[in-house]
Amino acid sequence: MSSTFLETFAAKGSTSQAGFVHGNEEAFWIRARRNQLLAKWACDLTDEDSQTYLKVLLDADFARVQAKAAEGFLLLKIRNDLMGFGVFLSPQQIRDVCADFEQQALLERRE
Repeated sequence: MSSTFLETFAAKGSTSQAGFVHGNEEAFWIRARRNQLLAKWACDLTDEDSQTYLKVLLDADFARVQAKAAEGFLLLKIRNDLMGFGVFLSPQQIRDVCADFEQQALLERRE
């Protein structure tokens, strides 16, 4: 194999790796910002201390996980927490709020 081919192959690998890291970093940032917005929103509806609740939602286990099951757990937790304060929202309403905050986080990231 020629050294040019190997250099080209290595360059493409580096580009792919950098793109993968950037994509994962951006997804992490968007989820973390979305969770921050969710925490503030939930605290505005309740008497919960925003800093304490924010720590729960920004926990690395939540922010790093991309699986639908983990997202479902997060939304269920928020719903149950709100219910504890007498705020009753449907799962769809909470998903809608979450989607709105995710969109907001995405727009903030692109600015």
